[in-house]
Amino acid sequence: MNTITFSKNEWENIKSRLDNGKFVYTIRVDKELGKYNEGDVLRTEWGKEIKIISVKKINGGIDGLKSEYQFFNELTEKMMDELKDYDKMEIISLMEIIKNSKSAVENN
Repeated sequence: MNTITFSKNEWENIKSRLDNGKFVYTIRVDKELGKYNEGDVLRTEWGKEIKIISVKKINGGIDGLKSEYQFFNELTEKMMDELKDYDKMEIISLMEIIKNSKSAVENN
């Protein structure tokens, strides 16, 4: 199983969102464009299995991202600075795969 990486400073927020059944969104650029596809099952660096729900291609750099990314206002100056040189990006949404316990499977 392939691993998807995140900046270590984002781990706690990502873990919390996954633990609470929420979607996680990540922006990918450069060598990671086209690397992930809808339906891919991946492992995080801390061992959670996640599934890619959608991959949205963005053109137009920061301006394109601003109009398409619902969390644009939460990006830090550092993140914006890192993204400003890229014209193409992908917004990837993912969720944790919840495995049924043995007893839950047997009861269904």
